[in-house]
Amino acid sequence: MPISAQHSPRTDVTTLFLPGLRLGEVRTARDCVAWVLSSEDPDTRSTAQLLTSELASNALIHGDVRNAACPKTGLLAEPRPFSVTVDLLAREISVLVCGRGARRVAPRPKRNRAWNETGRGLLWVEALSAAWGTYGDHVSRTVWFTLTRAPALG
Repeated sequence: MPISAQHSPRTDVTTLFLPGLRLGEVRTARDCVAWVLSSEDPDTRSTAQLLTSELASNALIHGDVRNAACPKTGLLAEPRPFSVTVDLLAREISVLVCGRGARRVAPRPKRNRAWNETGRGLLWVEALSAAWGTYGDHVSRTVWFTLTRAPALG
């Protein structure tokens, strides 16, 4: 059975492991994605950075018990190690954020009211990605999204 170009064995995969000690690691994850996607379309790169920021923030803050951070230092009350993987396929970019699991059911976008200040992040992921999803259990949880690669210019 021939392998399609979409799932060619020749892919570029980059994984960044972070200790989950400070909120500033969200920037590190976002900057890594920007670096990996430096030759991609700027709109695609920006969207990947935004969605990675959301998922990395969720990995650090949410779970069975909401994590807190010091307002001055960004130091988290509880370390939450996580990883970010960027997989460049022929026609799409996949980004996976893997962190601590939760006993709760898989995260879902919340249809919040306009005046709520939080809870819109997964709505962004749903609206801006080609596809997204989650898998895992109480030990680890991965939330992922894909973006369609823009055709190469020139």
